[in-house]
Amino acid sequence: MVSPMRIAVDTRSLRPPLTGIGRFAYQLIDAILPLLSPHEELHSFNGWGIEPLDADFLARVERLNPQATAVRPLHRAANKAYVFLQQKYMARKCMRALHTANFHRAEKNFDVFHALRFAPPGAFHKPVLPFIHDLSHVRFPHLHPRERVEWLDAQLKLLVDVPYVQTNSEFTKSEIIAVLGIPPHRIHVTYAAPGVHFRPNPEGDDSRLATFNVKPNGYFLAVGTREPRKNFRTVAEAYTMLPAALRARIPLLWVGPSGWGDLSLSPAVERAREMGQIGIIGYLPDRDLAALYRHTILFVMPSIYEGFGLPVVEAMACGARVALSKIPVFEEIAGTSARYVDPMDVEGWRLAMKDAIDAGHQSPNCHGPRPDLSRFSWHSSAATTLGLYRRLAFNN
Repeated sequence: MVSPMRIAVDTRSLRPPLTGIGRFAYQLIDAILPLLSPHEELHSFNGWGIEPLDADFLARVERLNPQATAVRPLHRAANKAYVFLQQKYMARKCMRALHTANFHRAEKNFDVFHALRFAPPGAFHKPVLPFIHDLSHVRFPHLHPRERVEWLDAQLKLLVDVPYVQTNSEFTKSEIIAVLGIPPHRIHVTYAAPGVHFRPNPEGDDSRLATFNVKPNGYFLAVGTREPRKNFRTVAEAYTMLPAALRARIPLLWVGPSGWGDLSLSPAVERAREMGQIGIIGYLPDRDLAALYRHTILFVMPSIYEGFGLPVVEAMACGARVALSKIPVFEEIAGTSARYVDPMDVEGWRLAMKDAIDAGHQSPNCHGPRPDLSRFSWHSSAATTLGLYRRLAFNN
C-alpha cells in the first residue's frame, strides 16, 4: 500500500477579504485540487493546526469573503478583531510565537510544507517550498513598518539552503538571485492569472456602474491596497491638474482595502475628494471590480515597486486601456500593450489621463497590440507547483 504524500499549505492569508497573497493562494489551491493523484493529500495550516484542504474548505473561505451575498455578523466581528490585533506590535509578536509553536507541533502530520507567505512560521525539519512574492522590504524599507522589515529579513535567512524557491515573475527571480544569492536553477516562476470574472464580456455591468455613480468610459480607475508603495498620491496629484470641468464629469476611483502608513493627501487632492471627484472605495468582489475594469477610460497603476501586479493582468483581461509605472515587472507583464510613466512623474500621469480622454472611444489597446495573456494560467501554475511538491517529497 502506497503511503499518501501529505502537503501542508500555509493558508493564513485566506482571511476575508481575499487580497494579494490570499487571492493568489485561493486560486492556486483551487487549480491544484483536480490535479492530485489518489495518494496525494492537501492539508491546511492556518496558524493553529492542520485540517483537510479540499473543495469544502475553499467553499467555507468563499462564504466568509465579502464577495458572498451574506457574511454572518459573528464572522465579521471576528475578522475586525483580527485586523485590529494585527495592527498592534505586541499582538503580532505574540501571534507569530503561537504560530511558530503550532507549526513545530504540526510537522509530524505533513511531508512537504508550502510556505505561501514567504517562509514557514519558524525553523523547519521537513522539505519546504517557499514562495517569495517580492523583496520590496529590501529595496524600499522606508515603505514598510520597521518591525515588518526586521521580521522578513529574519524569515528569509531560513531559506538560503532550500532546494527550490517559487516566485511570481522573472523580475522577482532576478531580485532573489541578486539579494539572497540563490542560484537561478533553484528558482521557479509561477505566474498568477485572472479569475473567471475578468473577461471582456459584460454581464449586468450597467447596474454595477450605477452603484458607483459612474458611466462607461467616464472614470479613471486605480486598484491596490491603500499603502505608500502603491503611490496613489502621485496619480491623484496629476488628476487635480486636469481642468475642473473635466474632473466634474470624469472622476478618479481608487479601489482597494486599507493598508498601512501615511496616506495624507495634498489640499488639492482633499478638495477633489470632498467634491466627489476622487472616490476612495474599499474592497470589491470580483464581479464589481471586473465591471469597473471593463468600462474605465484608463486604468492606472503607479506603484513604486511590485513583485508582480495582478490588477494589471485583470485589467488587460477585461480589455481596459492601461497606463503603468515604468518598472521592470510591469514591462514583463504588459510588454508593448501599455503606456509607461515614471512612477513619480506627475506631469507624465496627467498627460496619460489627458491622452486617454482625447482618444475617446478608440480601441482600449491604442497603446500597442493586444496583450498575450496565455502565460497567465492557473492550470499551468498548479501543474508546476504540484511538480515541485513531488520532487521535494521524492528527494526527501
